[in-house]
Amino acid sequence: MSEFSQSYHLLGSKENAIELINLAGEQGFVFEDNNRWTTFVILGDEFRPSDSIVESNKELLVHYVYAEDHGWSLSIFRQSTLIFKFECSWDETNIEDFDFDEEELIEMFGDGEVSSPSDEVFDLDVIRKLVQEAGNDSSDLEVLFTKDPEVIFAMESPCAYQIAEKLGILNYAWISADSIDMDDALYNNVIKV
Repeated sequence: MSEFSQSYHLLGSKENAIELINLAGEQGFVFEDNNRWTTFVILGDEFRPSDSIVESNKELLVHYVYAEDHGWSLSIFRQSTLIFKFECSWDETNIEDFDFDEEELIEMFGDGEVSSPSDEVFDLDVIRKLVQEAGNDSSDLEVLFTKDPEVIFAMESPCAYQIAEKLGILNYAWISADSIDMDDALYNNVIKV
């Protein structure tokens, strides 16, 4: 089974994450914070940042997606402003390969604006600062944001994992609202909102 992870990571307390989910009118699950990042997931997410979560955000917020057989993305928001975005796909599937009409595309991508690589806000200094604040080495960041499949698949661990670890995010692998199993030890301290 392939991994499909999608999570949010708020630079703040679990109380702030709970408040954000409630303010956005969403439902989800909040993990224990690690004195830096609080991980949470929301129900019904579609592998892109939720408009209601972003619009309600008052802190620094990371949206993380890792789809093992397809690609990964990282978006960072300061309040509701996108300050960093990176998307990498190694899947041969292209949106144009599907027979979607305009209404279906608007429903999938919101506001009728289909995001494209040219929409990226790629400011490595944003990542570098966060990595350094987490007390980690930021010297090799450029290679982790590669889109070269040969480099990606030659790495010992996925780029997405390495970036999450450098940022100091603990809960990122195999995390999504769909994968929550309250019987699993990983979810013992998860709070349902």
